[in-house]
Amino acid sequence: MFRRVATDDPGSAHVREFVDRVRAARAKVGHELTLMQEAIATVIAGNDPTHVASSLELLEAVGQAIEEKGEWAEWEEWRISTTFATRVAKTERNGKAWYEVAVECDGQRLACGCPTLKGAFAFVHLYKAFIVDQFYSVGPPWADTGVYGP
Repeated sequence: MFRRVATDDPGSAHVREFVDRVRAARAKVGHELTLMQEAIATVIAGNDPTHVASSLELLEAVGQAIEEKGEWAEWEEWRISTTFATRVAKTERNGKAWYEVAVECDGQRLACGCPTLKGAFAFVHLYKAFIVDQFYSVGPPWADTGVYGP
């Protein structure tokens, strides 16, 4: 289930450590983190199953469903008549396990492939957070909010 607010304080040590690691990795190649990149790292760390018990519980359930059925799927209404359709499926690339992720909502689909289940789990949370923040800032793709001008 999607949690809009992490049960852990987003200012907690593990979140700061992760953001600092990401910042250091970007600095090694001559780039500073943008605000958006810091937000991405914060969302991922705020749902890290190593540090957030509810995320560990969900990751274990996702892993079990994938082992039993080859995929995990969830449908969740996060706002009245606004839903997430989420899927993580185990596939294979170049002879190795791979995980395909898709989050759909309001006519948009965010998807990727990941070499690890934990990475796939991180992108599920990132995509859901992005969609919610998009909805409450510039609006959903189907709405004419007027923010783009005439």
